Amino acid sequence: MNTDRKTHEKAFFDKIFETEGRKSVRKFYKVVQGSRSFYRDCLIASSKGKTVIEYGCGKGSYAFVLAEHAARVIGIDISEVAIKIAQAQAKKLGLINVEFLEQDAEAMNFEDSSIDLICGTSILHHLNLENALKEISRILKTNGSAVFIEPLGHNPFINLFRKMTPQYRTEDEHPLTMNDLRFIKQFFDQTDHRFFHLFSLVTVPFRNFKFFPALLKAFDNFDAFLFKIFPFLKPMAWQVILILEKPRKSSQGE
Repeated sequence: MNTDRKTHEKAFFDKIFETEGRKSVRKFYKVVQGSRSFYRDCLIASSKGKTVIEYGCGKGSYAFVLAEHAARVIGIDISEVAIKIAQAQAKKLGLINVEFLEQDAEAMNFEDSSIDLICGTSILHHLNLENALKEISRILKTNGSAVFIEPLGHNPFINLFRKMTPQYRTEDEHPLTMNDLRFIKQFFDQTDHRFFHLFSLVTVPFRNFKFFPALLKAFDNFDAFLFKIFPFLKPMAWQVILILEKPRKSSQGE
């Protein structure tokens, strides 16, 4: 990572974890149940008996879910505060196959071709994508895979909200674009992109009603139908899940 960018990101997330910031936007994350469920299922299916690295950890880390299935789980984060929180939680749960390390995701201290699975939630868009992908390709085994869930940056209404709430994001983050998704393909022989949350966002005002789960499921199904019938709508989604397999070792994206 660029030193200034790394310093900014670290300071921002140290503060977030220390103060449990961004509470006021959590209402919007009530609608991500469908994408998070799909993401969780992908991780569980891919992690059984494997060595896994999770990019970004702390309270709510998927490392604790993965520990039930993987042989070894390593959580890394740029935030020292996040690492301490995760370590304390692992100790409280008595987990022995999980460890948490403060590391730079663009320059990791892991051997070449040593990891089966790498995953992360809303982390790639905080990184220099090329540097991060080179590192992912380097440390993944030839038959390894990566699964990430990331925000997209095309929807004008979501982008307007982002501009109105700069205090909830870092100055260097960059929600992914379709060009970024095409760029990512250069580093893997097999890629799959799943898009989530377009009209399901209108369910946010109903999040505290008993009928919310049924309403959300209906809109999630409607979004999936639209993305299938009208693929040109995919860039308007809020979130995308990247399923990346068979890293290219020689080209390094060139």
